[in-house]
Amino acid sequence: MPPRDANWVDGFRGIASFMVVCGHLCTAFVPWLHAPAHSDKEAPHLFQLPFFRLAVGGRSAVAIFFLITGYVNSIGPIARSRSGNTEAALSGLARSTLARSGRLVLPTMIATLITWFLANINAYHMTKHVDSTWIRQGWHRQEPTLYKMFTSLIRAEVGTWTTGWDEYDGTQWTLQLFLEGSMMVYLTMLATVLIKPRARKLVFAVLYVYCWVSGQGLAIGPLKSLNIITGMFLAELQNEYKDAATSMVPAPIPALMIIFGMFMSSYPQDAPERAAWSNHMCKFMHHFTPEGADVRRYWDSLGASTVLFGIFFSRNARKILTSPVFNFLGRVSFPVYLMHNTLIKSILTWMVYLPSAMNPPRNAKGEQMDLQRGSTMHIFIAVGIFYYILYRLASLWVQYIDPACGRVVNAFTKWAAGEPPTHNGHAIGNGHAEKPVLLQ
Repeated sequence: MPPRDANWVDGFRGIASFMVVCGHLCTAFVPWLHAPAHSDKEAPHLFQLPFFRLAVGGRSAVAIFFLITGYVNSIGPIARSRSGNTEAALSGLARSTLARSGRLVLPTMIATLITWFLANINAYHMTKHVDSTWIRQGWHRQEPTLYKMFTSLIRAEVGTWTTGWDEYDGTQWTLQLFLEGSMMVYLTMLATVLIKPRARKLVFAVLYVYCWVSGQGLAIGPLKSLNIITGMFLAELQNEYKDAATSMVPAPIPALMIIFGMFMSSYPQDAPERAAWSNHMCKFMHHFTPEGADVRRYWDSLGASTVLFGIFFSRNARKILTSPVFNFLGRVSFPVYLMHNTLIKSILTWMVYLPSAMNPPRNAKGEQMDLQRGSTMHIFIAVGIFYYILYRLASLWVQYIDPACGRVVNAFTKWAAGEPPTHNGHAIGNGHAEKPVLLQ
């Protein structure tokens, strides 16, 4: 795997991608954990309680991705703006707008191509018959003709960025929002690159309030816009205080912020009225959100933002997130996000349901019933193997596919900018080595 400098943002991104996978596994096999209790008269399971439920819930993790998108895409332009180098800031924005789009779209297209190929060799056949509703909904038929095969591929590739829906991988619905979020960053930076940092902070505050009260789609606004703006504000603080931020506030405060943020992020996905703590949170948030808003997204955003600011002010939290384990998780976070649903519908499904598929259950009329999953221990072993395969493939993706995508994107941006092409690391005709481009 190519080297990459360790940083706490990468580690935080790695945790978020791991949480997303956990959340989808929970939805597949134990969806009742998304509620705070089985009913308002039953005691909750351990993983239905605050904090513990973060181990099986991934909604707040999506908010983290948007926070990081706002942060990493604005930190460079803000630094150049603060130094007075507006020409470099504008040039960087122009280049980043093209490069960011390519670095997001090209790997996603490859991931869709892979899941399309698996569907059309009937690798998802078993998913149609399993007892997991979420996995069964991910089934896609094997197209009967080559024409339908390739038209469905084009429809999926285009739909990811137009309608937000990929019929071969429904978990890609957020990627259109990530692209929109990046464009939101670049537009905001373009509008504020010439103003003073104090004025830019005021702009961020006004945008945040506007997106909060307008709802911005009632669900999408709290998920995308609020977190993008918060990420940009944090980038402003990073440029202002740099490493001194970890000594700005007393030690207990960042820890308390992280704990409080984790509690807010524990707000349940389903049936908050079944527990007193989540019911109070629901009623409280309804007083401050637009009518019809999805209060879950507001709690997800507030919780993730509070945790992020706690880490920003904490030296110990940053140190933990720059450790080799979290650095690795961060490096492979995007391919993990792209591939996990494909592997759930194929390898994990095969492992969990193979014993039942070898002897399919039938009802009294002889009709085949849904395949039944194995024992709890069987599932735990299968999930462990699934995680190993997922992260091993993600590591190979970063080693081989990401560099190839990077070369294509860099070549296109150079062509679009009218710069000379490169050959073996040197620009043709000028004799100078081409500087490496760090992929965010």
